[in-house]
Amino acid sequence: MSIQGIACPKCGSRRISIVVAEVLTFKCLDCGYTWAPNLPAQGLVSTKFGEVHWTEVKKIMEDAVNYAYKVLSSGGSLSCEDIINKVQENYGGYLSLREIIKVVISSIKKYLEEVRYKDANRYSVLSVELNKCRELLQKGVKAN
Repeated sequence: MSIQGIACPKCGSRRISIVVAEVLTFKCLDCGYTWAPNLPAQGLVSTKFGEVHWTEVKKIMEDAVNYAYKVLSSGGSLSCEDIINKVQENYGGYLSLREIIKVVISSIKKYLEEVRYKDANRYSVLSVELNKCRELLQKGVKAN
């Protein structure tokens, strides 16, 4: 059996097999040499709290969207900056400011749908704040 693109580091043979082991291990069918390739960790994202798998980051983003939505629906401040600060306090170790702004934008959009016909004043105030958040995101994108 030959595994495409892999050659024995000892003799250069391309006749390689995979050995059943806990770690990915190859064996050369010509010289018998076995080795485990040095593979970088797959799917990890760097955060302030260290390396986290990207699926965890997506889950954290979902949690952050739900948190921001709760902040909005609790009747507190509707200020874009206030909501960003609250989300950043809880999720800033895992999410970048850009991701946090996106989370807040998603939450505001979701909340706007809920208050559209129930509270016209809250809807108009929040629409203005949504535009402020979008401007912050655009400024951040241009700065990066």
